[in-house]
Amino acid sequence: MLINYDIAHAKLKADSADKKILELLSATKGFQIQELSSLSAKQLLRIADCLEITEASVRMALSRQTKQGKLVREHGRYSLVSAKRPFHLPRFWLDIRKLSKSWDGNWFLINLGGQKYTPTITRRLARKANLLGLQQIPTIGWIRPDNLINLHEEVQFHFQSVTNRNDFIMGKLSGVSESQFRQFTLAWPTDKLNDFYHNALIFITNERKKLAEMSDKDILMRSFTIGRLIIEQLSYDPWLPEQMIDAGSREKLIEETILYYQKIKPAWLNLLQA
Repeated sequence: MLINYDIAHAKLKADSADKKILELLSATKGFQIQELSSLSAKQLLRIADCLEITEASVRMALSRQTKQGKLVREHGRYSLVSAKRPFHLPRFWLDIRKLSKSWDGNWFLINLGGQKYTPTITRRLARKANLLGLQQIPTIGWIRPDNLINLHEEVQFHFQSVTNRNDFIMGKLSGVSESQFRQFTLAWPTDKLNDFYHNALIFITNERKKLAEMSDKDILMRSFTIGRLIIEQLSYDPWLPEQMIDAGSREKLIEETILYYQKIKPAWLNLLQA
C-alpha cells in the first residue's frame, strides 16, 4: 500500500462522518491516557471543526452510532462499545505485541466440519477469519501460525458469534513438511505486507520531521488524515511470525508510529483539554 498525503486526504473527504467519529475515538486511545478513552460531544465537535466535519454531521453520527450499538454514551461521554467487549476486532495496534508469543512452528486450525451455512453467514465468517489473520487452505480449513495468546478462545468467540454454534473442529497442526510450509505461507500476501512496512516507515518518519514547522490545527488535520490509514493497516495486520515476514521492519514502523504519536500529542491535548 503506497501512502501519500493527497491520497489520504481524498479518502478522508470521501469517508462518512460515522467512520470518522469511530476512528477519532479509536485514534485517541493511541495517546494511552485513560481520560481519553471516551470523549464528550463538545470535544468531538472541537476536533471535527479542525477536520472540516460539520457539526450537524457529527451530531447525526453520534446519534446513529449509539442507536446501532457501536457507541455507548455514559455521563455525557462517548466511547467505543467494542472496547468494552472481549476479543474486540480489529486488534488495537499497540496491544498486539503484548498478545504475541514466539512461534514454535505449530499451526492453529479451525474447520467447520462439513457444516453448510447461508451465503450471508459464510461472508461474515470469511470477514472474521480475515480479521483474525486466518487463511483458508482447501481440504484443511482456516489456519494461521499459532503465535498469538488466547488465539483458540478468540477464534471460538467470533466464529460462535456468527454461527451460534460451538461444535467446530479446532486444533494444532505440527510436523508440517517443507512443501506444506511453503504452501501455507503463500496464502498470505507477505510481499504486500513487507512493502507496506517499508513504505509507511519512510513516510511517517518524514512526516514526524515536518511537525516542528506546523500549527496545531495543521498537525491535527495532517496527523489524522495519514495516521488513520497507517493505524488501520496495523490494526488489521495478521501479525505473522518472523519466520514468515519482515518482522524487523514491522517493529521499526510501530516504534516510529509511537514516536509520531508522542510528537503530535501536545497539539491534540491543547484542543481536547481547552
